[in-house]
Amino acid sequence: MTTQTDPGEAADISAAKRKLILHDALTFLSLATVTVLLFMVTLFLFRSFAAHRSELATRWAGRGEVALNAGRPELAIVDLRTALSYAPGQRSYELLLARALGNAGHTEEAYNYFIGLWDTQPGDGFINLELARLAAKKKDAEAAVRYYRASIYGTWEGDGILRRREVRLELARYLLAQRDFSTARTELLIAGGNAPANAALDTTLANLLRQAGDNANALAYYQKAIAIKPHDPAALEDAGRIAFDLGSYARAQRFLQKALRELPTTPSNTPARRAAIGYLLNASGRILAMEPSQRLSAAERVSRILTIRSLARKRLAACASQLAAMGQQPSALQALNAQWLAPGASLSRSALLRDPDQQDATIQFSYGTVIVASQFCGAPTGDDALLLALAKSPQGYTP
Repeated sequence: MTTQTDPGEAADISAAKRKLILHDALTFLSLATVTVLLFMVTLFLFRSFAAHRSELATRWAGRGEVALNAGRPELAIVDLRTALSYAPGQRSYELLLARALGNAGHTEEAYNYFIGLWDTQPGDGFINLELARLAAKKKDAEAAVRYYRASIYGTWEGDGILRRREVRLELARYLLAQRDFSTARTELLIAGGNAPANAALDTTLANLLRQAGDNANALAYYQKAIAIKPHDPAALEDAGRIAFDLGSYARAQRFLQKALRELPTTPSNTPARRAAIGYLLNASGRILAMEPSQRLSAAERVSRILTIRSLARKRLAACASQLAAMGQQPSALQALNAQWLAPGASLSRSALLRDPDQQDATIQFSYGTVIVASQFCGAPTGDDALLLALAKSPQGYTP
Protein backbone atom coordinates (compact mmCIF):
# COMPACT_ATOMS: atom_id res chain seq x y z
CA MET A 1 0.00 0.00 0.00
CA THR A 2 1.49 3.31 -1.19
CA THR A 3 1.82 6.25 1.23
CA GLN A 4 1.01 9.54 -0.38
CA THR A 5 2.82 12.76 0.73
CA ASP A 6 0.62 15.53 1.84
CA PRO A 7 0.91 18.46 -0.61
CA GLY A 8 1.36 20.88 2.24
CA GLU A 9 4.15 18.84 3.72
CA ALA A 10 5.94 18.65 0.33
CA ALA A 11 5.72 22.39 0.03
CA ASP A 12 7.25 22.79 3.48
CA ILE A 13 10.16 20.48 2.53
CA SER A 14 10.85 22.42 -0.67
CA ALA A 15 10.78 25.67 1.23
CA ALA A 16 13.18 24.25 3.79
CA LYS A 17 15.53 23.11 1.06
CA ARG A 18 15.46 26.52 -0.56
CA LYS A 19 16.20 28.17 2.77
CA LEU A 20 19.11 25.78 3.34
CA ILE A 21 20.54 26.44 -0.14
CA LEU A 22 20.12 30.18 0.34
CA HIS A 23 21.78 30.00 3.74
CA ASP A 24 24.71 28.02 2.34
CA ALA A 25 25.04 30.44 -0.57
CA LEU A 26 25.01 33.41 1.79
CA THR A 27 27.56 31.70 3.99
CA PHE A 28 29.82 30.95 1.00
CA LEU A 29 29.41 34.48 -0.28
CA SER A 30 30.26 35.87 3.13
CA LEU A 31 33.33 33.65 3.38
CA ALA A 32 34.37 34.58 -0.14
CA THR A 33 33.91 38.27 0.62
CA VAL A 34 35.92 37.97 3.83
CA THR A 35 38.62 36.06 1.96
CA VAL A 36 38.79 38.69 -0.76
CA LEU A 37 38.88 41.44 1.82
CA LEU A 38 41.65 39.66 3.73
CA PHE A 39 43.54 39.15 0.46
CA MET A 40 43.18 42.82 -0.45
CA VAL A 41 44.29 43.90 3.00
CA THR A 42 47.25 41.51 2.86
CA LEU A 43 48.17 42.66 -0.65
CA PHE A 44 47.92 46.27 0.42
CA LEU A 45 50.09 45.65 3.47
CA PHE A 46 52.59 43.68 1.38
CA ARG A 47 52.78 46.35 -1.26
CA SER A 48 53.05 49.03 1.38
CA PHE A 49 55.86 47.08 3.05
CA ALA A 50 57.58 46.48 -0.29
CA ALA A 51 57.24 50.14 -1.22
CA HIS A 52 58.65 51.09 2.17
CA ARG A 53 61.59 48.70 1.70
CA SER A 54 62.20 50.10 -1.79
CA GLU A 55 62.07 53.62 -0.41
CA LEU A 56 64.54 52.71 2.33
CA ALA A 57 66.84 51.01 -0.19
CA THR A 58 66.77 54.06 -2.44
CA ARG A 59 67.44 56.36 0.49
CA TRP A 60 70.39 54.33 1.80
CA ALA A 61 71.82 53.87 -1.70
CA GLY A 62 71.59 57.62 -2.28
CA ARG A 63 73.45 58.26 0.95
CA GLY A 64 76.06 55.71 -0.04
CA GLU A 65 76.57 57.28 -3.47
CA VAL A 66 76.93 60.73 -1.94
CA ALA A 67 79.50 59.41 0.55
CA LEU A 68 81.37 57.63 -2.26
CA ASN A 69 81.51 60.77 -4.40
CA ALA A 70 82.63 62.76 -1.37
CA GLY A 71 85.64 60.49 -0.90
CA ARG A 72 84.27 58.64 2.14
CA PRO A 73 84.18 55.05 0.89
CA GLU A 74 84.09 53.40 4.32
CA LEU A 75 80.86 55.22 5.16
CA ALA A 76 79.55 54.41 1.68
CA ILE A 77 80.16 50.70 2.29
CA VAL A 78 77.92 50.72 5.38
CA ASP A 79 75.16 52.66 3.60
CA LEU A 80 75.25 50.47 0.50
CA ARG A 81 75.24 47.23 2.47
CA THR A 82 72.13 48.54 4.25
CA ALA A 83 70.56 49.41 0.90
CA LEU A 84 71.21 45.88 -0.38
CA SER A 85 69.63 44.40 2.75
CA TYR A 86 66.40 46.11 1.67
CA ALA A 87 66.87 45.41 -2.05
CA PRO A 88 68.97 42.24 -2.45
CA GLY A 89 70.46 41.72 -5.90
CA GLN A 90 69.92 45.31 -7.05
CA ARG A 91 72.71 45.57 -9.64
CA SER A 92 73.24 49.31 -9.49
CA TYR A 93 73.72 49.11 -5.72
CA GLU A 94 76.10 46.17 -6.09
CA LEU A 95 78.20 48.15 -8.55
CA LEU A 96 78.36 51.08 -6.15
CA LEU A 97 79.33 48.79 -3.27
CA ALA A 98 82.06 47.16 -5.35
CA ARG A 99 83.44 50.60 -6.22
CA ALA A 100 83.32 51.68 -2.58
CA LEU A 101 85.21 48.56 -1.52
CA GLY A 102 87.90 49.30 -4.07
CA ASN A 103 88.18 52.97 -3.10
CA ALA A 104 88.41 52.01 0.56
CA GLY A 105 91.42 49.83 -0.15
CA HIS A 106 89.61 46.49 0.23
CA THR A 107 91.18 45.42 -3.05
CA GLU A 108 90.72 41.68 -2.78
CA GLU A 109 87.11 41.93 -1.61
CA ALA A 110 86.29 44.45 -4.33
CA TYR A 111 87.99 42.27 -6.94
CA ASN A 112 85.98 39.22 -5.91
CA TYR A 113 82.78 41.29 -5.85
CA PHE A 114 83.40 42.55 -9.39
CA ILE A 115 84.27 39.03 -10.54
CA GLY A 116 80.83 37.95 -9.34
CA LEU A 117 79.25 40.75 -11.34
CA TRP A 118 81.48 39.93 -14.32
CA ASP A 119 80.21 36.33 -14.34
CA THR A 120 76.73 37.58 -15.22
CA GLN A 121 77.91 40.28 -17.67
CA PRO A 122 81.42 39.50 -18.96
CA GLY A 123 81.09 42.01 -21.80
CA ASP A 124 80.27 45.01 -19.63
CA GLY A 125 82.83 47.75 -20.29
CA PHE A 126 82.57 49.39 -16.87
CA ILE A 127 82.98 46.14 -14.92
CA ASN A 128 86.03 45.17 -16.99
CA LEU A 129 87.53 48.62 -16.42
CA GLU A 130 87.14 48.33 -12.66
CA LEU A 131 88.64 44.83 -12.74
CA ALA A 132 91.59 46.20 -14.74
CA ARG A 133 92.22 48.90 -12.15
CA LEU A 134 91.98 46.43 -9.27
CA ALA A 135 94.28 43.96 -11.05
CA ALA A 136 96.78 46.80 -11.48
CA LYS A 137 96.59 47.47 -7.72
CA LYS A 138 97.23 43.78 -7.14
CA LYS A 139 100.36 44.01 -9.37
CA ASP A 140 98.83 41.52 -11.79
CA ALA A 141 99.92 43.19 -15.04
CA GLU A 142 98.72 40.40 -17.32
CA ALA A 143 95.19 40.44 -15.87
CA ALA A 144 95.13 44.25 -15.87
CA VAL A 145 95.95 44.47 -19.57
CA ARG A 146 93.47 41.69 -20.37
CA TYR A 147 90.62 43.47 -18.57
CA TYR A 148 91.58 46.84 -20.07
CA ARG A 149 91.30 45.35 -23.54
CA ALA A 150 88.00 43.67 -22.65
CA SER A 151 86.74 47.05 -21.46
CA ILE A 152 87.77 48.72 -24.71
CA TYR A 153 85.84 46.18 -26.76
CA GLY A 154 82.99 45.83 -24.25
CA THR A 155 79.57 47.43 -24.15
CA TRP A 156 79.07 50.93 -22.79
CA GLU A 157 76.05 53.05 -22.06
CA GLY A 158 76.07 56.52 -23.59
CA ASP A 159 78.98 57.64 -25.78
CA GLY A 160 80.79 54.33 -26.23
CA ILE A 161 83.35 55.77 -28.67
CA LEU A 162 84.47 58.37 -26.14
CA ARG A 163 84.57 55.89 -23.26
CA ARG A 164 86.60 53.39 -25.27
CA ARG A 165 89.11 56.08 -26.20
CA GLU A 166 89.43 57.12 -22.55
CA VAL A 167 90.01 53.50 -21.51
CA ARG A 168 92.63 53.09 -24.23
CA LEU A 169 94.44 56.17 -22.99
CA GLU A 170 94.30 54.80 -19.44
CA LEU A 171 95.73 51.51 -20.71
CA ALA A 172 98.53 53.42 -22.45
CA ARG A 173 99.38 55.25 -19.22
CA TYR A 174 99.43 51.93 -17.38
CA LEU A 175 101.74 50.43 -20.01
CA LEU A 176 104.03 53.45 -19.73
CA ALA A 177 104.19 52.93 -15.97
CA GLN A 178 105.13 49.30 -16.70
CA ARG A 179 107.81 50.60 -19.11
CA ASP A 180 106.21 48.73 -22.00
CA PHE A 181 106.83 51.65 -24.33
CA SER A 182 106.31 49.81 -27.60
CA THR A 183 102.83 48.53 -26.72
CA ALA A 184 101.90 51.89 -25.19
CA ARG A 185 102.92 53.61 -28.42
CA THR A 186 100.68 51.26 -30.43
CA GLU A 187 97.69 51.96 -28.17
CA LEU A 188 98.25 55.71 -28.41
CA LEU A 189 98.42 55.67 -32.19
CA ILE A 190 95.20 53.64 -32.33
CA ALA A 191 93.53 56.10 -29.93
CA GLY A 192 94.54 59.00 -32.11
CA GLY A 193 93.78 57.28 -35.39
CA ASN A 194 90.04 57.99 -35.53
CA ALA A 195 89.92 60.82 -33.02
CA PRO A 196 88.21 64.10 -33.93
CA ALA A 197 90.16 67.33 -34.19
CA ASN A 198 90.61 68.36 -30.57
CA ALA A 199 93.54 70.38 -29.27
CA ALA A 200 93.36 68.99 -25.73
CA LEU A 201 93.28 65.39 -26.97
CA ASP A 202 96.10 66.02 -29.45
CA THR A 203 98.24 67.55 -26.69
CA THR A 204 97.52 64.58 -24.41
CA LEU A 205 98.51 62.13 -27.15
CA ALA A 206 101.66 64.14 -27.85
CA ASN A 207 102.69 64.15 -24.18
CA LEU A 208 102.13 60.39 -23.84
CA LEU A 209 103.90 59.58 -27.12
CA ARG A 210 106.81 61.64 -25.88
CA GLN A 211 106.94 59.49 -22.74
CA ALA A 212 106.84 56.41 -24.98
CA GLY A 213 109.95 57.66 -26.79
CA ASP A 214 108.13 58.37 -30.06
CA ASN A 215 109.20 61.97 -30.56
CA ALA A 216 108.37 62.03 -34.27
CA ASN A 217 104.68 61.22 -33.74
CA ALA A 218 104.59 63.37 -30.62
CA LEU A 219 105.72 66.35 -32.68
CA ALA A 220 103.05 65.57 -35.29
CA TYR A 221 100.33 65.70 -32.62
CA TYR A 222 101.73 68.90 -31.12
CA GLN A 223 101.54 70.42 -34.58
CA LYS A 224 97.90 69.28 -34.90
CA ALA A 225 97.11 70.93 -31.56
CA ILE A 226 98.88 74.12 -32.61
CA ALA A 227 96.93 74.19 -35.87
CA ILE A 228 93.73 74.33 -33.79
CA LYS A 229 95.10 76.61 -31.04
CA PRO A 230 98.00 78.53 -32.59
CA HIS A 231 98.50 80.72 -29.51
CA ASP A 232 99.02 77.95 -26.95
CA PRO A 233 102.44 78.68 -25.41
CA ALA A 234 102.75 75.27 -23.70
CA ALA A 235 102.17 73.33 -26.92
CA LEU A 236 104.53 75.66 -28.81
CA GLU A 237 107.23 75.20 -26.17
CA ASP A 238 106.88 71.42 -26.10
CA ALA A 239 106.88 71.25 -29.89
CA GLY A 240 110.04 73.34 -29.94
CA ARG A 241 111.79 71.09 -27.43
CA ILE A 242 110.89 67.94 -29.35
CA ALA A 243 111.93 69.48 -32.66
CA PHE A 244 115.26 70.35 -31.02
CA ASP A 245 115.69 66.77 -29.77
CA LEU A 246 114.89 65.49 -33.27
CA GLY A 247 117.58 67.72 -34.73
CA SER A 248 115.02 69.81 -36.58
CA TYR A 249 116.56 73.05 -35.42
CA ALA A 250 114.84 75.37 -37.89
CA ARG A 251 111.42 74.15 -36.78
CA ALA A 252 112.52 74.32 -33.14
CA GLN A 253 113.52 77.92 -33.67
CA ARG A 254 110.12 78.82 -35.15
CA PHE A 255 108.14 77.12 -32.38
CA LEU A 256 110.26 78.58 -29.58
CA GLN A 257 110.08 82.09 -30.97
CA LYS A 258 106.27 81.84 -31.02
CA ALA A 259 106.26 80.32 -27.53
CA LEU A 260 108.12 83.32 -26.10
CA ARG A 261 105.77 85.73 -27.86
CA GLU A 262 102.64 83.94 -26.61
CA LEU A 263 103.83 83.30 -23.07
CA PRO A 264 101.76 85.57 -20.83
CA THR A 265 103.35 87.41 -17.93
CA THR A 266 101.99 85.52 -14.94
CA PRO A 267 103.51 84.30 -11.66
CA SER A 268 103.68 80.76 -13.07
CA ASN A 269 105.73 81.93 -16.06
CA THR A 270 108.85 82.72 -14.08
CA PRO A 271 111.95 84.37 -15.53
CA ALA A 272 113.61 80.97 -15.24
CA ARG A 273 111.08 79.46 -17.66
CA ARG A 274 111.56 82.30 -20.11
CA ALA A 275 115.31 81.94 -19.78
CA ALA A 276 115.11 78.19 -20.48
CA ILE A 277 113.08 78.76 -23.64
CA GLY A 278 115.43 81.57 -24.64
CA TYR A 279 118.47 79.35 -24.14
CA LEU A 280 117.01 76.64 -26.33
CA LEU A 281 116.06 79.22 -28.95
CA ASN A 282 119.59 80.62 -28.99
CA ALA A 283 121.03 77.11 -29.08
CA SER A 284 118.89 76.28 -32.10
CA GLY A 285 120.18 79.34 -33.91
CA ARG A 286 123.79 78.61 -32.97
CA ILE A 287 123.54 74.99 -34.10
CA LEU A 288 121.98 76.08 -37.39
CA ALA A 289 124.97 78.36 -37.87
CA MET A 290 127.31 75.44 -37.06
CA GLU A 291 125.58 72.58 -38.93
CA PRO A 292 127.50 71.43 -42.04
CA SER A 293 124.37 70.99 -44.15
CA GLN A 294 124.53 69.56 -47.65
CA ARG A 295 122.42 72.50 -48.79
CA LEU A 296 125.28 74.93 -48.19
CA SER A 297 127.81 75.94 -50.77
CA ALA A 298 131.00 73.85 -50.76
CA ALA A 299 133.06 76.71 -49.34
CA GLU A 300 130.63 77.45 -46.52
CA ARG A 301 130.25 73.76 -45.66
CA VAL A 302 134.02 73.26 -45.44
CA SER A 303 134.33 76.35 -43.22
CA ARG A 304 131.82 74.83 -40.81
CA ILE A 305 133.56 71.46 -40.93
CA LEU A 306 136.83 73.11 -39.97
CA THR A 307 135.12 74.87 -37.06
CA ILE A 308 133.61 71.58 -35.88
CA ARG A 309 136.96 69.81 -36.23
CA SER A 310 138.69 72.48 -34.17
CA LEU A 311 136.06 72.29 -31.42
CA ALA A 312 136.28 68.50 -31.28
CA ARG A 313 140.09 68.52 -31.09
CA LYS A 314 140.08 71.07 -28.27
CA ARG A 315 137.38 69.13 -26.42
CA LEU A 316 139.45 65.94 -26.57
CA ALA A 317 142.58 67.74 -25.39
CA ALA A 318 140.74 69.34 -22.45
CA CYS A 319 139.20 66.01 -21.46
CA ALA A 320 142.57 64.23 -21.63
CA SER A 321 144.18 66.93 -19.48
CA GLN A 322 141.36 66.71 -16.93
CA LEU A 323 141.78 62.95 -16.61
CA ALA A 324 145.58 63.16 -16.54
CA ALA A 325 145.35 65.55 -13.59
CA MET A 326 143.46 62.78 -11.78
CA GLY A 327 146.06 60.20 -12.78
CA GLN A 328 143.80 58.55 -15.39
CA GLN A 329 144.74 57.70 -18.96
CA PRO A 330 141.91 55.66 -20.53
CA SER A 331 143.07 53.56 -23.45
CA ALA A 332 140.09 54.67 -25.55
CA LEU A 333 141.14 58.30 -25.28
CA GLN A 334 144.77 57.41 -26.03
CA ALA A 335 143.68 55.56 -29.18
CA LEU A 336 141.47 58.48 -30.21
CA ASN A 337 144.29 60.95 -29.65
CA ALA A 338 146.55 58.80 -31.86
CA GLN A 339 143.94 58.97 -34.63
CA TRP A 340 143.95 62.75 -34.39
CA LEU A 341 147.71 62.72 -34.96
CA ALA A 342 147.30 60.83 -38.24
CA PRO A 343 147.72 62.87 -41.47
CA GLY A 344 144.08 62.40 -42.55
CA ALA A 345 142.82 64.20 -39.44
CA SER A 346 144.48 67.48 -40.42
CA LEU A 347 143.53 67.92 -44.07
CA SER A 348 143.66 71.48 -45.31
CA ARG A 349 140.72 73.53 -46.55
CA SER A 350 141.70 73.01 -50.17
CA ALA A 351 142.06 69.25 -49.68
CA LEU A 352 138.62 69.04 -48.10
CA LEU A 353 137.11 71.14 -50.89
CA ARG A 354 138.38 68.65 -53.43
CA ASP A 355 137.15 65.54 -51.59
CA PRO A 356 133.48 65.37 -50.44
CA ASP A 357 134.07 61.92 -48.93
CA GLN A 358 136.76 63.35 -46.67
CA GLN A 359 134.35 66.09 -45.66
CA ASP A 360 131.86 63.48 -44.43
CA ALA A 361 134.62 61.45 -42.76
CA THR A 362 135.88 64.54 -40.89
CA ILE A 363 132.38 65.35 -39.69
CA GLN A 364 131.81 61.83 -38.38
CA PHE A 365 135.24 61.69 -36.74
CA SER A 366 134.58 65.02 -34.99
CA TYR A 367 131.13 63.91 -33.84
CA GLY A 368 132.49 60.61 -32.56
CA THR A 369 135.22 62.44 -30.64
CA VAL A 370 132.85 64.70 -28.68
CA ILE A 371 130.59 61.74 -27.87
CA VAL A 372 133.51 59.71 -26.49
CA ALA A 373 134.79 62.73 -24.54
CA SER A 374 131.37 63.20 -22.92
CA GLN A 375 131.41 59.57 -21.80
CA PHE A 376 134.65 60.11 -19.88
CA CYS A 377 134.44 63.76 -18.86
CA GLY A 378 130.72 64.43 -18.51
CA ALA A 379 128.45 66.95 -20.18
CA PRO A 380 130.27 69.89 -21.82
CA THR A 381 129.17 73.52 -21.90
CA GLY A 382 129.01 76.31 -24.44
CA ASP A 383 129.71 75.45 -28.08
CA ASP A 384 130.99 72.03 -27.00
CA ALA A 385 127.51 71.25 -25.66
CA LEU A 386 125.91 72.40 -28.90
CA LEU A 387 128.31 70.30 -30.93
CA LEU A 388 127.45 67.29 -28.78
CA ALA A 389 123.73 67.93 -29.36
CA LEU A 390 124.38 68.09 -33.10
CA ALA A 391 126.40 64.88 -32.94
CA LYS A 392 123.61 63.06 -31.08
CA SER A 393 120.83 64.32 -33.32
CA PRO A 394 119.22 61.80 -35.73
CA GLN A 395 121.21 63.18 -38.64
CA GLY A 396 124.40 63.35 -36.58
CA TYR A 397 126.95 60.70 -35.73
CA THR A 398 126.78 57.35 -37.55
CA PRO A 399 128.96 54.72 -35.84
